[in-house]
Amino acid sequence: MTDGERLRKFHADFERLQKNREKVPLEQLRTRYADAYNALVAEVQAGADWFAETYIKLLVDRFPRHQKDTAGNEWLDRKIAAIRAEEEKPGGRVERYRAALLERLDLKEYEQLVWEIYNRLEVEAFDRYWQRHNRWIGPPDRRWIYNDITRKYWWPNKEKFPTTGGCWINRDYTGHDTRFPPHIKEDTAQ
Repeated sequence: MTDGERLRKFHADFERLQKNREKVPLEQLRTRYADAYNALVAEVQAGADWFAETYIKLLVDRFPRHQKDTAGNEWLDRKIAAIRAEEEKPGGRVERYRAALLERLDLKEYEQLVWEIYNRLEVEAFDRYWQRHNRWIGPPDRRWIYNDITRKYWWPNKEKFPTTGGCWINRDYTGHDTRFPPHIKEDTAQ
């Protein structure tokens, strides 16, 4: 089954669960129609877990890494695994997104919680890794923030990039990339 087919199945199963819950009292679903209802709930939960895993993996796999930073890459993998394990514990976002979907039938809350797991990975793991690869370079009168993963320079330009305050560029001002703005101390070499 392709990802597109799997996604359509997940949404169809969820819509069927919503309709069943709207038309039939929950007590009847859990007793009289228990086998079919429990099978449908299991399918929705499997689809929810598949979507969350696929979404998060797709985004995390796009985190740029420095090929030669073996220790940093290992730290990043451990930190990501630790956050994921924490989110899977009772009371974590995995339990909460399942409850949002299966108990409250709230797809938006489910999607928000999945995004929050990814956001934790970006903020608490990747951003720390990324920032250690940013540094000030150049003569005192023309200092730039340089990132040695992408080999790009931070071009502060709040007018053109109001959301991020700038973008990463190549030496010739090409290759604009607004992801992962730098958060390093002010330059003291001036």
